[in-house]
Amino acid sequence: MTEKTLLIFDCDGTLVNTEYLSSFGYAAALHKISDKLKHYDAEKIEIDFKGMKISKSAQYLIETYNLDVSVEEITAAYMQEIILHRKEHQKIIPGVKESLEALAKDGRFDMCVASNGEYNNIIASLMHADLMQYFSEDRIFNASMVAEPKPSPLLFLHAAQKCGYEGKDCIVVEDTPLGTTAGKAAGFKVYAFTGCVMDSHKKSEELALKKVGADYIFDKFSQISGDIIAEKTKSHLMSA
Repeated sequence: MTEKTLLIFDCDGTLVNTEYLSSFGYAAALHKISDKLKHYDAEKIEIDFKGMKISKSAQYLIETYNLDVSVEEITAAYMQEIILHRKEHQKIIPGVKESLEALAKDGRFDMCVASNGEYNNIIASLMHADLMQYFSEDRIFNASMVAEPKPSPLLFLHAAQKCGYEGKDCIVVEDTPLGTTAGKAAGFKVYAFTGCVMDSHKKSEELALKKVGADYIFDKFSQISGDIIAEKTKSHLMSA
């Protein structure tokens, strides 16, 4: 019997296209919080804070601009904007649902989600994209469950351990250098997805992903699932 492989997916920018939603929502929240932050538009947010836990970026802004506001207040303002604009700005990533369906039907994979994002926001994003059928709530993990967020490997190691894969075969599917760094530090193979990256940033993002050790870089999600299934089949045949 072939042993299963655990697939650990990031959420934002990997399973769901919330890149613009997140950047737009964060910029809108920051504009309401302080005039000192008016220069932050969606593109600058994308460049400066991509993949970073919201509380960490909020703390940076508070310290940098000497803001009389708490991390919790910035986070709450951000979440309010996300709720208001999710329907308008969250987009479906072509091939994700079909790929998850193929992986689920294959029978040789377990799947979970491990994201730096807020837990309730992860659930809401997956529900909006009709992807919750592939992930039970006890297989959705976020940075609040560990001592340090990505790029620390702790979140991925925690997810693997909770899914019963401690020290076993795991593959991380990520979209950021931060997440890729975390996956490699955990000792896992990393498939990096660039399908949600702005065209103007794609080449630099690919270079950044290669620099931190991404094993494979893909622009189309269907390529990821196809390659993972093919590799699993190949390794099984070679060991038979």
